[in-house]
Amino acid sequence: MLVGKEPFCDFDTIQAAIDALERRDPQQPATLYILPGVYKETVRIYRSWLRMVGIGQVEINMNRYAKELDEHGDEIGTFATPTLFLGGRRLVLENLTVSNTAGQGEEIGQAVAVYAHCDETVFRNCTFKGHQDTLFTGPLPPKPRERASFGGIPLREHHEQYRQLYQHCYIEGTVDFIFGGATAFFETCEIRSLRHTGGHPGYIAAASTPQGQQYGYVFKNCFLTAEPGVSSVFLGRPWREYAKTVYAGCRMGGHIHPEGWDNWGNPANEETVDYREYSARDAAALRTIRVPWAGCLAAGEEAWTKRKVFAGTDFWQDGGNSP
Repeated sequence: MLVGKEPFCDFDTIQAAIDALERRDPQQPATLYILPGVYKETVRIYRSWLRMVGIGQVEINMNRYAKELDEHGDEIGTFATPTLFLGGRRLVLENLTVSNTAGQGEEIGQAVAVYAHCDETVFRNCTFKGHQDTLFTGPLPPKPRERASFGGIPLREHHEQYRQLYQHCYIEGTVDFIFGGATAFFETCEIRSLRHTGGHPGYIAAASTPQGQQYGYVFKNCFLTAEPGVSSVFLGRPWREYAKTVYAGCRMGGHIHPEGWDNWGNPANEETVDYREYSARDAAALRTIRVPWAGCLAAGEEAWTKRKVFAGTDFWQDGGNSP
């Protein structure tokens, strides 16, 4: 199936193509090719066994934000804002840019580009653009802390596990711009921190790893960069108390705060989180300034492999789109 503005294309919007595919056998693998262009639309995908491939420069963008008001005058909240929602399993996305262009500020709040409520999913050569909460890797925590429900996009399926591989991707943002409870492996990605309104500190990862889950976020051989003038960016803070985040063999710019990690204003989190750095340059000196409740080692990144993290599934080997 082909999406584009040419007369020979099957559909001229991505959502129209997805709607057609949703009516087909959900267990029959399908491939959607998208011709170059900017597609200003929100896209919701519930089906499994789907490959989406951008040909050339393909961008999906929308500008919904948490402080936006619905028809009743209520704020729509974070999880109603994604430009792209994925709810199935065995998905592959290649060469796509997904942006939330709402911007940032007190009047905007959170604005999600990708809501990945999916299992056994591969993102390859993709770009995710936003500010606060750019990429959400499901699942949601058991319950919210500040409101009756998370709200947002209805969830039709809940997976036993949420396993996601991000290869050679670019992800940008300001605050908690990679967050959620998935087992997510980021391989050779650029993680870029943008300037935060008001000069406040930045935070990269805000994991909410469920208690008892073996792996949370693994950043392997990634590059942590920043816009000029950006400083005081923390590697992570716990959205929930059992957050797990590992940086293995990563290269980091001078924008990373010397302490490395933040406890989200709750010292009790220091007893439950699992935060580590491996193959840190000048690890011995770095340990003297990093927070004492996180690991910082000169070696050991070789133990953090896709085979180990994704034991029990082969989606990361075969591309994720085979029955």
